[in-house]
Amino acid sequence: MNPRFLIWVLGVSVLVSGCSLATSDGVRESYPVSIKPSAGKLEQTPASLDGARILARVGRDIITNEELKARILERYYGPRALNGLIRESLFSAEAEHLGIRIDAEQIAERVEQEMTIILGDSFVSRRRALVQLEAQGLVESDLRREIALEVGPALLIQSVVSHHIQIEEEEILDLWRVTWKEPRRRVDHMAFPIDAADTDLRERIQRWAVLTADELRAGTPLESAVELPVGIQQKFAPRIGSGWIRESELAGNAAFFEVFQAAEGEVLGPIEEVNFGWHLFRVVETLPLKRFTEVREELLQQLRDEPVADEDVLAVEAMIRKRIPVRVESTSVFTAVSSGANRSKGD
Repeated sequence: MNPRFLIWVLGVSVLVSGCSLATSDGVRESYPVSIKPSAGKLEQTPASLDGARILARVGRDIITNEELKARILERYYGPRALNGLIRESLFSAEAEHLGIRIDAEQIAERVEQEMTIILGDSFVSRRRALVQLEAQGLVESDLRREIALEVGPALLIQSVVSHHIQIEEEEILDLWRVTWKEPRRRVDHMAFPIDAADTDLRERIQRWAVLTADELRAGTPLESAVELPVGIQQKFAPRIGSGWIRESELAGNAAFFEVFQAAEGEVLGPIEEVNFGWHLFRVVETLPLKRFTEVREELLQQLRDEPVADEDVLAVEAMIRKRIPVRVESTSVFTAVSSGANRSKGD
């Protein structure tokens, strides 16, 4: 399971389903309908207790909308949320001062990127993640909405911080050296580990790798080309991945260097690695080298678009505070709502 997805579900399952009970002051009003009959119809008027709407009864315990608001405010918002709003206000003012704007296309693009990171980029991983999401009572639109709410302020803060950070020429050169300085190829890779001491198993896995290579050559998608044969343990399942490789990364391995001699779309292997097993490669795409002067501005923008470090955000925020004063006048709302929560016992 994607760790980022798990963290999101644990937090947002309460914020989305819980906050789906909230009024104009932050919690939507969607409460259970009483099933007591009234003149032959379902009772749809919620009961109340001391002016607070009753949301649920658990035995003798009564849970009200005020308690729900207090729980959400204390546990998931509170002073930390106030600090977040202050930060957003500071960076919004600085963005206006600098003439920086975030348009809808930028937000939409980032939302899609985050959706891919969380759900995965394959049909199988996406479906698995959505099943986990639905198990929490959520749907894909809940995830997309929550991400969209976070992305706008995050992009604005990133743009402001990037504007103030000085990117050294050597940083741009370093990025060029690992990107456009030499040819790169995007390669699908499948590794079949073996148990070197088990000759029979070794031969079975080799045959398996050969059959898988034939499947790939026939056009079968990477994740669908492998089916664990009967009798082979899960620990010997192939390791599957995809990524960009530079020529220099394979220069010391003559067998693997074939990746840069094959045509796009070609499947290589099985290629044996001593004391490990077999490898399959499929060449997906090739990018040529480019001179530094051709791509300098593109690389500079790429560095500016990278997520900013927390220390950089804090440093820029401190600088903005020197120009824009901040005074927190009251945090009593947090304790006031908490003390107003009512946990009562029914009859």
